[in-house]
Amino acid sequence: MLAKILLVCKALGLTFQQIYTHLSLALSPRLHRLTYRSVEHPRNVVVIGASFAGYHAARCLASSLPTGYRVVIIEKNTHLQVTWVLPRFSVVRGHEHKAFIPYGSYLSTVPRGSYEWMRDTAEQILVDDYGRGKVQLRLGEAIDFEYLVIATGASAALPSRVGVTTKREGLELLTVEQDKLAVATDVIVLGGGPAGIELAGDAKSRYPEKNVTLVHSRKSLLNDNFGPTLAKRAFEELVNVGVSVKLEERANVDSIEETGTAKCIGQRPNSALIQALSPKSVSASGHIRVRPTLQLADSTLDRIYAAGDVIELNSIRNARSAFEQARYVANNIVASIRSKKQAEYSYRWWEGATKLTLGLTKTVAYMSDGSAEVSLSMKGKEEMDSSMIWRFFGARPFVDETDKVD
Repeated sequence: MLAKILLVCKALGLTFQQIYTHLSLALSPRLHRLTYRSVEHPRNVVVIGASFAGYHAARCLASSLPTGYRVVIIEKNTHLQVTWVLPRFSVVRGHEHKAFIPYGSYLSTVPRGSYEWMRDTAEQILVDDYGRGKVQLRLGEAIDFEYLVIATGASAALPSRVGVTTKREGLELLTVEQDKLAVATDVIVLGGGPAGIELAGDAKSRYPEKNVTLVHSRKSLLNDNFGPTLAKRAFEELVNVGVSVKLEERANVDSIEETGTAKCIGQRPNSALIQALSPKSVSASGHIRVRPTLQLADSTLDRIYAAGDVIELNSIRNARSAFEQARYVANNIVASIRSKKQAEYSYRWWEGATKLTLGLTKTVAYMSDGSAEVSLSMKGKEEMDSSMIWRFFGARPFVDETDKVD
């Protein structure tokens, strides 16, 4: 009990730290505008990928790089795809557009000339003897870089990831998933991670008459990075709403369309660029191996950093940890430019604080510092706080000017 009380006190202290972080996030680009000057031929810090890690790294860099440098963001998608709402929006109709936030507003306050956005796909990284290099793009252009940030994330299909590059295609795929569940008599969810748990609970809440089965290969739900308290809580809540949970089993389903099956397994790190450049910097799982400074494990590539779901990290993966890694990467690149010592990133307990939905109206907030676990029940919203994340990224919920272009 004492350990739980101490954890709650630590969480309250963290609230003040987060307030300071948000104030700093709001003020730093505005203050940087006072000193940063655009130049004709700046040196490039290239960021490949603009999901949560890459987008935040780009903002931090554009708010701190000295005059003479700029950020070049290479992103293949038309919109920021909010991954944690995808299981819900694969079940519930009418909210799917909220999973796609228009790019740009998060960088609206940074100095003019501090970044360039390129919608393209990185095909190859070429590095010279000094660690500098070029990123070859699919559309033919080659971008020089002084420093490079790999934030390419992981790939999967719905309901874990969208798997397509445009909002229009994503909306179509979400509608297909909704239609599958609507007509299926039996719903089978493969994988008992957060996405599988949330989809199973939502499907049973929306369609109580359907048989919903969650199949998971482990002895308990979730993985070892989550504590036993949350796994037990999730199991009990799913059983209470009528989901059949089968542990230590593997399903062999031949036809997803006929059975109403949702696969919540098999996310693949997008590490092919680094695999081709430095095979020893990629682990057996396909994740990019990094040093504590978040530079590649390959010591000959000191100017290349990585952050987010693509890196090897034995911990809970979420936007909170991606943001923290992005901040370290940006700070370390600026430190390197200024010939200062770089900081070492280490995963901290609060980065794993998690919200898990257990049906359409119930959410469990969970945190653990390794010595104690705390879980709190909260009333959930059907849109899963989508408006809040839009506002965080500087966008007006749910206004998308690109819809007029389409």
